[in-house]
Amino acid sequence: MSMPDRPPLVKSRERHLTRRGVLWLGLRCDVRCKFCYDEHVPAAQKGWLSLEDAIRALDKFRSYYGNEFVDFMGGEPTLHPAILDITAHAASIGLRPTVITHGMHLARPERAAAFVQAGIHDFLVSVHGTGETARAIHGRGRDNAARQERALDNLRALGVPFRFNVTMIRDNLTELEAIAALAAGKGARVVNFLTFNPYFEWERDVEISFQARHSDIAPHLMRAIDICTAAGVEANVRYMPPCQLPGYEQHVYTGYQLPYDPHEWDYNSWYDTGYPGQPGEDWYYQASGRQRERHDYHEVPTCGGCALRDVCDGFHAQYAARWGGSEAVPYPGPPVADPRHFIRHQDKYQYPPGEPVSGPGPSASSSTELAAPLGLTASGGAVARRKLPAGQ
Repeated sequence: MSMPDRPPLVKSRERHLTRRGVLWLGLRCDVRCKFCYDEHVPAAQKGWLSLEDAIRALDKFRSYYGNEFVDFMGGEPTLHPAILDITAHAASIGLRPTVITHGMHLARPERAAAFVQAGIHDFLVSVHGTGETARAIHGRGRDNAARQERALDNLRALGVPFRFNVTMIRDNLTELEAIAALAAGKGARVVNFLTFNPYFEWERDVEISFQARHSDIAPHLMRAIDICTAAGVEANVRYMPPCQLPGYEQHVYTGYQLPYDPHEWDYNSWYDTGYPGQPGEDWYYQASGRQRERHDYHEVPTCGGCALRDVCDGFHAQYAARWGGSEAVPYPGPPVADPRHFIRHQDKYQYPPGEPVSGPGPSASSSTELAAPLGLTASGGAVARRKLPAGQ
């Protein structure tokens, strides 16, 4: 079986702007994770993006925005009827494809092998628990954790890299260390520990039963990071204020740090802003502020005297309304203006740049066509997930 070319991986403390796009393929899924952003979207609205629209978007990401990687989001993208064709097209134009997935369908060796033939770059596998906890969080299925482990073994046997996503909720806090150990044992390169964010339809709920406080998460999370670090697994924490993890701030990425993570999404192509190529760092700083506004993060009173207030999202409005801001611990000293202040001290996987973009992709007849807004038609919120804040 022929393997796609994968640039060699190195770890570095240099920080460059991400070149990764993201494409929602639709919101259909065969599990019902209790914290899913799309839990409240009616099933009738969870359609698939067409193959034609996917190709058009991928060509724009590569040839107009200059992206070199792309993440396929769902729902569950492995269920998309054209996922192999979409993956193959991305790979063919120099856009290294990642599928974000619960992974259970990859427990079938032939299914995992089909992605290799299509040119998959890697997988980002959502591992939210071990044993029965995984099934309980998924809400559906049988032997879910075992199927995920078989999938990881298949990918490893095929030489396909994979990373983990873990959404941290009350149900799995005591398993974060076990998940980190699983990542190390199975050969995951990266683990992203995600706080639950009450975005979209969730923001209406002040009391969310599974939501955990940062201070309850932190002790378990620190030990999990230690396990990852000892095993050479990159550990990242998403959307938690750095002050909640003293001594571990180099692992923490709020919206201001995300543009400097090569595994995170380019605000430019994500929102189809129309800015050709890659803007400068000042543009991404302003875009981070818009992202903070869009997702309703705010400073709590204690943040007013913090040196990091200009490079930190603060606390989500729902979180602050529920628990207040007593957990906030301001950093002393002069204001910090560089979002890389802490993350520059993390050893992080980096990829060498891909081939230069040679021109419009095969589905675009001209640069004018590429510049046109995508206006993707996937129902069920895929367009809304890319929408700019009002007035932007």
